[in-house]
Amino acid sequence: MIEKKLKLAVLDMNKGQANQGMRCIRDILAGYQEQIEYDEFDVRVTNDVPDIDYDIYISSGGPGNPLEGNGIWEVKFYDLIDRLWEWNQSGQVPKKYFFFICHSFQLACNHFNLGEIARRKSTSFGIFPVHKTKDGKEDRILQGLDDPYYAVDSRDWQLIQPDLKVFEEHGAKILSLEKIRTHIQLADFYKKMGIANEAIQHYYQALEIHKPKDTIFVYIENNIGAVNLSLKHYEISKEHLNKSLQTAEKINFDKGRAISYMLLGSVAEKKSNYDLALEYQERSLVIFKQLQDSTDLAITYENIGSIYEDLGDLAKAHNYFSIAHEYSKNSPSNIQINIINNLGDANRKSGNLEKSLELTQQALRMSRETHNGHQEASALKDLAQVYADMGAYKLSYEYMNEHDKVKELEVERRNTELVSTLQILYNIKEKEAEVKLLNQKNEINRIRQNGLLLGSVFVVLVLAGWIFYYKKKKQQESKLYSYEQELLKADLERKTAEESALQREIGIKLSALTNYSLHLAHKNKMLSDISHTLFNLKDRNVSMIKPKLESLVKEIDFDLAKEQEWTEFIGFFEQIHPNFFENLKSSASSELSPAELRLCMLLRLNLSSKEIASILRITPDSVRIARYRLRKKLTINTKDDLQTFILNL
Repeated sequence: MIEKKLKLAVLDMNKGQANQGMRCIRDILAGYQEQIEYDEFDVRVTNDVPDIDYDIYISSGGPGNPLEGNGIWEVKFYDLIDRLWEWNQSGQVPKKYFFFICHSFQLACNHFNLGEIARRKSTSFGIFPVHKTKDGKEDRILQGLDDPYYAVDSRDWQLIQPDLKVFEEHGAKILSLEKIRTHIQLADFYKKMGIANEAIQHYYQALEIHKPKDTIFVYIENNIGAVNLSLKHYEISKEHLNKSLQTAEKINFDKGRAISYMLLGSVAEKKSNYDLALEYQERSLVIFKQLQDSTDLAITYENIGSIYEDLGDLAKAHNYFSIAHEYSKNSPSNIQINIINNLGDANRKSGNLEKSLELTQQALRMSRETHNGHQEASALKDLAQVYADMGAYKLSYEYMNEHDKVKELEVERRNTELVSTLQILYNIKEKEAEVKLLNQKNEINRIRQNGLLLGSVFVVLVLAGWIFYYKKKKQQESKLYSYEQELLKADLERKTAEESALQREIGIKLSALTNYSLHLAHKNKMLSDISHTLFNLKDRNVSMIKPKLESLVKEIDFDLAKEQEWTEFIGFFEQIHPNFFENLKSSASSELSPAELRLCMLLRLNLSSKEIASILRITPDSVRIARYRLRKKLTINTKDDLQTFILNL
């Protein structure tokens, strides 16, 4: 059986002018003669436009103003576009495919009101880098190309200020962008890598280039707010998010508005303004429900759950985390794992340790399957806490050690990734320099051609001047660029070394403090049990050994009362929380006793009343009484939680 060939229509938009574009199209189609047959239509000369019987349409570039026409061919051209659009929208099969090139692309964008068609300040001519967007990286056709890939360009007009709302209504996506968007992409990249200062710098540069207050402006301002939020610059974050919100409301950009509310809620939460935080998150929730955005709904529900967790309402926190878990099933794995971890932690704090263990182990499996080192470290830490709550201190200790190892490997991996990425950026700059060199050569050739009209002497002088200028400029740029790269490399190595050293030091100190806490609790419990046992035996033995047993009990009790361990413990504690006691004393209305200082220390380590009772060798009821007395000495609002107050010192 002979397979039916595809019918293809080529629309020549060059207005009778010879060009390389049509030659390239014909050469490409010649390689598929067995699969396709095609016809050419001279649209702008003979007003010839194909019908809708073809499977594929290719419309070439062409000269002139895309906003003007002769009143005949463009009517037929737009009518063809509308008929093909109606065909595809009606669900008829097979679908029709239309590929617009350059001039034709500008005509189509203008027809669908996708943005503004404007004349460039200067003619674009040469080979230029083209950057993929997030959607472009997932596109089947563009997947085989590098990022950035390179295109030959020659045009005087361009599409600017794309209306993303119209794009969304038509189901259209932007797959690639010119150099004007490089700052946004670089900023997004640095934000993802955690290089906040570079991210903010490129977002501000993008704002300098992109003046209109549209959806792109909202996107940039929201991201500046998000980065400042991560840096704990809450007032700066709030300022940019309010700008974004005002613009989003003005242009009716719902998703931008929802993201602004969500981030403003996070700012309010960090400032402990929980009522305002819930109000903002609820507003974003309403919009995301209207947009049916499951991923952002999952994130917002998780944010609300975290707020209730901070407020100590574990039932509501668990409920919102559960809803977030349901919405996150089609979300990126990182979001799913984070929500499962939070759900497990909520169960742990509620005392449902078996369910917490199940969820945290699930998060650990998922993080390992997706090679997510950050989430793996978080899950290991949560498992250590769960086993500690269960009393399985050995397992807790093992998981905490594994957490430290994974954390260190993740820091090392991120540093390696950063170095590799910067090397890629360096290679891209080299390619851009090569492209710039080619463009300069093309410009020289053009000047050379024009100079031939003025005589051979003038040509020689012009070429000599350009060659001298080029070599000198190239040498200067090469020296400057080499020096900048050496500085960048040295700075990167220094920062990498400092970061690794800091992470190791923090890991060692946290591990030592945790181990010491576990040792102290275990030692006190062991000595307490021995003392209790010996005390019971004294009445059961003969009278001759009774005095010796009583003496032994006194010695053990005396050993329990020693302060040496606490002195060492306080030393470890002050290394990690150097300003804690100073802040605590300034917040107290009267002098705190040594026992109250110990209680504050253990509360700062986020230990439960049961754990504190074990370490201090008193009953949980005694801990509650001690907490009550401590609260009366501190300048704390009656509605505020004591442990939250201590943790914030």
